[in-house]
Amino acid sequence: MPPPWVDDRIEYDQLRNLCTAIERPRINNEDLDRYQKTTEAHALHLRDEFCRQRHVSDDLAAAAIRMQLSHFLAGACKHAVKFSKSRAVLPEADGHLGFLDRSSKLTREVAEPAPPTPDAGPQALPPKPWFGAQEYVLFVIAPGSAFVALAFVVFLRHFEARQTPSGEDGGDLEVVDREPEGLDEDVYGAGIAALVRDSYSMIDGKGDFILRCSRLASSFLLMAFVVFLQIYLIKQMQALVASRAVTEIRSIYGRYEFVMYGADVTHNYLTPNGFPRGLDEKYFDASNFARLTGDEKDLACNIPFSQMQILVPILFIWTLTIVADLRRCGDLFVRLILATPTITSMKDAVVEGDGECEIIVGLTKEVKAMLLSTCMIPRWMIDVYLLWLGCRWLCATPNFGDLLLNSVALEFVVLLKDTLFIGVVPDRNKRATQSTLIQPWQKQERANYRVFLSAFVLVLVSFSWVFYYIYRFQAVLPDYKWDVHEVCKSYIQSITSGKSR
Repeated sequence: MPPPWVDDRIEYDQLRNLCTAIERPRINNEDLDRYQKTTEAHALHLRDEFCRQRHVSDDLAAAAIRMQLSHFLAGACKHAVKFSKSRAVLPEADGHLGFLDRSSKLTREVAEPAPPTPDAGPQALPPKPWFGAQEYVLFVIAPGSAFVALAFVVFLRHFEARQTPSGEDGGDLEVVDREPEGLDEDVYGAGIAALVRDSYSMIDGKGDFILRCSRLASSFLLMAFVVFLQIYLIKQMQALVASRAVTEIRSIYGRYEFVMYGADVTHNYLTPNGFPRGLDEKYFDASNFARLTGDEKDLACNIPFSQMQILVPILFIWTLTIVADLRRCGDLFVRLILATPTITSMKDAVVEGDGECEIIVGLTKEVKAMLLSTCMIPRWMIDVYLLWLGCRWLCATPNFGDLLLNSVALEFVVLLKDTLFIGVVPDRNKRATQSTLIQPWQKQERANYRVFLSAFVLVLVSFSWVFYYIYRFQAVLPDYKWDVHEVCKSYIQSITSGKSR
């Protein structure tokens, strides 16, 4: 039973300073020079991640202090515990996070806390870049993808205009007259229907003005609520879920790299995030896989990048989910902003159709600007950002079962607009949404390659994004060496064979 002066809240740094020294009781001048050139923050991280469970005696502790590896080792040893003749146990490995969050009830006196890492100077960690992945997604990928999609639409319309009439070149003679189509039955569709119908009714003097204003306000408040709820959930997912998963998988892969490259700091370098990577393939030794614990092997072999046969399909399905929503958003933009004529008054915006149907035949500049700023731009930006965040979270999930579950869980953020439409929007507003029709972007549709095959371009776009993200854009595991798959082949076979090991 540990003495009463055991403190479970002791910082690891002082212990790992000592652990690093004990781990290498003999050190040559080259190693000493490398230690001295290593920044304190990076050295602390190496000790933090890779100091294994061991027994420490008085003699070893004294020897470590005498070695004077560097100024930060000496400083840490000065505050180190006075070990008794009974041996003390340093923190042991933890299967998921890499190491336990407490000091494993170390039998020692309470030591002074280690000095914090400075914010400036040669020992400080590299500053966070001012234009990181998030900014790149919001200010480059999102507007860039919108521009490319718009250019593609313009190209198709130009192609249709220059196409020879049907039958002159032996083409298909079938021409289909396109009819007005309904809005999507979601919160955005309800907001569009309310804006157009109520603006038309108020200008035309139909119905109660206050009632129309209240319905219009409630529809836009609900649409704004969906946007802010999605943004809030995305920020919380990024801060509490994805960021933690990224930190954990970096720790897992960092431990794997350090061991597989000989557990020697001279064989590794540190990424800007402070995690080890192998310096050269000549130091990689597959036999070092046996030095990992069972939990470490399991976690390393569950890194999604190590099993591309499951990661690529899941990322493709998730990407296709977002692309489908982007396509609906783009379709609204083409039909309402480009194809619908711009008029001077909402009095001419709607014509009566069959039954309760009303067909939108024109919109003013102000209404188009409102639709663009409230329905289309926020939706496009949220979808693109959620695509990146979902890929980041999925690639940081070190469990293939959780990988499948997380891909399903992500979709509920996209479907919030549909869920709130079903559960919150009044039935009268639902019927108004269903009976509000918008013009097609072409009155007549001629059978051609564009009609039959252009939508399949989205499959190529989705696959292109998946491979671009995995091989170029992902920052989950910077400088990933692609050195896990081959090593884990036999281990994966052993744990999936259904046989006793």
